[in-house]
Amino acid sequence: MKTTEHGIVNSRDVENIHHMRLMALLQELVREKGYKGAARVLEMDPQTVTNSAKTGQLTRRVRDALERALQEGVGSAAERQRRRNEKLEGQLKELTEELRGGLKGLSKVEGRLDKLEGQVKELRETLPSEVKRLRMSLDGIRKYYGVQRGLITQRLVALEAGSDGSETGSSAAGCQDAR
Repeated sequence: MKTTEHGIVNSRDVENIHHMRLMALLQELVREKGYKGAARVLEMDPQTVTNSAKTGQLTRRVRDALERALQEGVGSAAERQRRRNEKLEGQLKELTEELRGGLKGLSKVEGRLDKLEGQVKELRETLPSEVKRLRMSLDGIRKYYGVQRGLITQRLVALEAGSDGSETGSSAAGCQDAR
């Protein structure tokens, strides 16, 4: 059996389907954004959008605006995906800025760390010689005070041993020679 008919009896059927699609878009916009928001999306007067949504009658201007919105993907899965993408792009930009700021801070810390490492290296190189020099100074001070202690001890012994001036004088002279 051959069929030569295309199945569409009347062009009004196609117009009705198109009208229903435009009305569905308008109702979806009103539901999501309210009358004023839908009017902003369609770039129309809010009162015109309100009248069309409530009466189900589309003026030529409303029809043109809705067709333009359909072509741009308003109210579709593509638009929702675009919104998600825009949100993700915004988050990505924020994260990128945070990371850049963190990297700048890290660079500063690395600079300070490099400086501290240099100072530690310098200390490791100079510290042994400084310690050696301090030990030598300490040894010198110990020897000096050892000699002084010996002299003081000799004087005390001399003072305690004799009460006449001759012994004290000779002890004092002996202490001066030890210096």
